[in-house]
Amino acid sequence: MAGKQSLGISQFPAPNSQQRLGGSPTKARTKVALKPGRSLMDWIRLGNSGKDLTGVGRKVLEVTPEELAKHATMDDAWIALRGKVYNISPYLEYHPGGEEELMKGAGIDGTVLFDEVHKWVNYESMLEKCFVGKLKTTPIQKRGSVSSLLRLKPSTPNGPAQPHPPMGPPPPPVPSPPRFDWYQNDKTVTLVVYTKWKQMRKENIIIDRTGRDLTAWVYIEDHTFTIHVDLEDDITDEYEVTVQKQTGKTELVLQKQTTGQQWRGLGKFLDGHSSYTPTNDKGLVYRSCHLESVVSVNHDTKLLCVSLPPGTCMCVPVGYHVHVRHNVEGVMVERSYTVVQPLLGTQDTDHRLTQGKVFYLMIKIYTDGAITPWINSLRPGDSIEVSQYEGNFRESRLDGQGDLIMYAAGTGFTPMVGLINHCLSQNTNRKVKLMFFNKTEDDILWREHLDSISEKNEWFSVQYVLSEPGSSWTGSHGRICEDLMTSFSPFTEAKTDTLICACGPTPFTKSVIQLAKDIGYSDDNLHAFLG
Repeated sequence: MAGKQSLGISQFPAPNSQQRLGGSPTKARTKVALKPGRSLMDWIRLGNSGKDLTGVGRKVLEVTPEELAKHATMDDAWIALRGKVYNISPYLEYHPGGEEELMKGAGIDGTVLFDEVHKWVNYESMLEKCFVGKLKTTPIQKRGSVSSLLRLKPSTPNGPAQPHPPMGPPPPPVPSPPRFDWYQNDKTVTLVVYTKWKQMRKENIIIDRTGRDLTAWVYIEDHTFTIHVDLEDDITDEYEVTVQKQTGKTELVLQKQTTGQQWRGLGKFLDGHSSYTPTNDKGLVYRSCHLESVVSVNHDTKLLCVSLPPGTCMCVPVGYHVHVRHNVEGVMVERSYTVVQPLLGTQDTDHRLTQGKVFYLMIKIYTDGAITPWINSLRPGDSIEVSQYEGNFRESRLDGQGDLIMYAAGTGFTPMVGLINHCLSQNTNRKVKLMFFNKTEDDILWREHLDSISEKNEWFSVQYVLSEPGSSWTGSHGRICEDLMTSFSPFTEAKTDTLICACGPTPFTKSVIQLAKDIGYSDDNLHAFLG
């Protein structure tokens, strides 16, 4: 998705994590209006200005939990993240989630709070110039216990320390890993994972290979099973993934480089093989990809085709996003973009998508942005670092016949492309509706395609809403409100299987979800894309 909300993804906490609004135990982050001169680029320039942002004369201190707890006010706020202490006071005004949100971690070890939002954020690069020192820990703390001292936070600048709220119930037990096996014939080697997950799809596997070193990540519900092996012999870059829908049995078929020979074994298992960990606990793996083509979609939005490196296979599920990173003046900036299908309303698409060799991004270019000016300068053949995908939308939610109602603002349209194409491929009988919000008529993405689909299919309709309409505009105008919501997606008791999806800037998405609840829809009817 094209840099939703113009947010700097490397900021802490991450403002656009991929989470559901409504019915989710994870809080969604809301962007606040920043003062002029408080953008991500302004923060980068401040960090490079030579000004001391540590507050301690750039000395590297050893900070005890007791000392950390003393620094918990707006004018003097320190936070500990993975054993390092930072002075976040200078950064408060630059944080798009708001000062209050960031102050929740002031004076304490904020690692847990940080990980609840988005563990992958590169806070070390963002807060490098604010580094105070290392957090002094006791042997007990080093073994992983949370000291009560790390939970102390003064109620006033000079007041007594008060206990930090409990960390919550213990995590549920880790489920047993799936069973792994393999077999071969003269031409192929097949890796088998018995997932027992009926919603398993081939898009739930990512493969990376360099030479004989092969890693496959198998995403099963909210856990990841890892295959990591130094193969017995060479294979080609042609992979085939098959999934049995009823059992979840997944097979990864590898083509032998030299056919007609039997391997003595699969090879040597490497670090992490057969591990089964919560997906949210896994770090991002960036790949050096190449830009294959760039096409203008409208006056400020481009469609990029990105090719994955040889040996990598990644088919991206509908509505999921990847992270793009780039070093901007010494700060590693990361942004998330929803992967979009290259065409709307046609079955003629890039066959390499199903092979996991390429993906497409629709990105809005902001002239004053932190990373999009660099993206705008890219030409075919240039390198671009991209992570594996993230997301939580289950395509099985589209299997019913209830109405599908989509609310999109700007480049929040990107995940809706996959939803619409899915319904087209299924010859659906359900009603599919899109309310598409933009500033001006020129901002509407792929309008000709949407109008064509509407003309050819009685079950699909689209309504455009402009916030800054021109004098010739005769359609709807304004912003999302209860009247628009009620007229476009009226609630009746008979529509219990309606699915409402929303995507756009966080305030827009939250408004859609709340308004839908206000008129009677439940959490089961709602999904918010925030990637």
